[in-house]
Amino acid sequence: MRRIRALLLILLLGLCAGLAAAQDDLPTGVAIDSPLPKVSGVDLTGERVNLDDVMGKKTLVLSFWSIYCSDCVMELDDLRSIRAEFPVDEVEVVAVNTDSSLPLSRITSFLRRYEGVRGAQLNVRHILDRDSSLLENLGVRYIPLMITVSKAGLVTSVVSGYNHDEDQGRLHRALQEGSVALGVWNSSLRGRLRSILRSSGPSGESVEWGTFRVEEEMDLFGVYGPNGWESTFTSSSDRVQEMGKVEETVSGRLRIALMRNALASIGIRLPRDYQNPFQQHGVHPPSCPLKGDEERGLSKLYYELDFDTIFETLEESALWIDDTYHAGKVCDVDLGLLRDRTAGINFSGEVSEISVITASDYDFKPRAVLSELVKTSYRIKGIKENTLIYFGDSTTLVDEIEELSVKGLNIYTEKLDDKTVRVEVY
Repeated sequence: MRRIRALLLILLLGLCAGLAAAQDDLPTGVAIDSPLPKVSGVDLTGERVNLDDVMGKKTLVLSFWSIYCSDCVMELDDLRSIRAEFPVDEVEVVAVNTDSSLPLSRITSFLRRYEGVRGAQLNVRHILDRDSSLLENLGVRYIPLMITVSKAGLVTSVVSGYNHDEDQGRLHRALQEGSVALGVWNSSLRGRLRSILRSSGPSGESVEWGTFRVEEEMDLFGVYGPNGWESTFTSSSDRVQEMGKVEETVSGRLRIALMRNALASIGIRLPRDYQNPFQQHGVHPPSCPLKGDEERGLSKLYYELDFDTIFETLEESALWIDDTYHAGKVCDVDLGLLRDRTAGINFSGEVSEISVITASDYDFKPRAVLSELVKTSYRIKGIKENTLIYFGDSTTLVDEIEELSVKGLNIYTEKLDDKTVRVEVY
């Protein structure tokens, strides 16, 4: 982080000792102007190491990081810069990895990839906190975290890359500039589907709230413009309430996106969502698709598949895409079970062309029924005049139409043959 790096450079030069935060605000249990507790762990080969050889002899920079933290990767860049700018005999730079549950090979593989992408070695000392004892001894609460220690062995600064209030402010700024939305990255794993989930927003900036990431060129959820909220999720000016609804909506949308990609991986390609009024006009954002009493469209399919039981618990994860590092949530989808579920609800990846013959005393009534069908069915791929391009057979279509409830209309549906359905509306 540029802010952290700039502050560290000042602190390391000894020009800014008065900038340290009050102890109650620090993201760790260590106190400014107090001795640093003993630091030990293992190196990249698994050998036990400590910092006894440099304590009291060099200025020390400790950076706590994880491969699941994209801000930590930015901080590794700062470590490279600090290492390049300060003499080795004056400053010791130490990267402390906190991924105690990961095999050593996973961490070393990540570092090799990092150096390959950056085109330069990370020439710092590495300590791996394999039993989390270092985190506990220092009371580390947030990462990325940097601690600087003077040659006298006293803590001179504690700077964290995470601050809840600051992160909320960053999301507010992102909303003020544009939008919040979603995306999915996929990679197959031995017959299972793994998806990294994210939310996204304007300007290509890296803004996070919880596990959600904000970037550009994604579908819109909400807009806060020069005139204030042009639309809201809650019909409220309460920003905290609004933020909670954003999180709820993004979470639901990500699960729908995960289901869509899982189905595509077994050959079932659902039609894309129809544009909602918000996307068309910048107003009326969609309600969370997995909350509330209405089960419409893809939400209906989500419940019919009982999709929550098909994927494993979401976990923090991260990956490289080209030369960019991303962090988010990851889960595995059981594709075999998904195939069984789709067969169980008579849902086929093959589409049918089914003619719909309508009869009514007014033309608008059949249109109203078909319009409601389009909103509530996940099986309709398209409409050509009086023909539905439909995932399923005519029997399934009849069942779907008979389940519709359109105020003031009586609907009668009949299967004439495998390719024709008659709909009477009065």
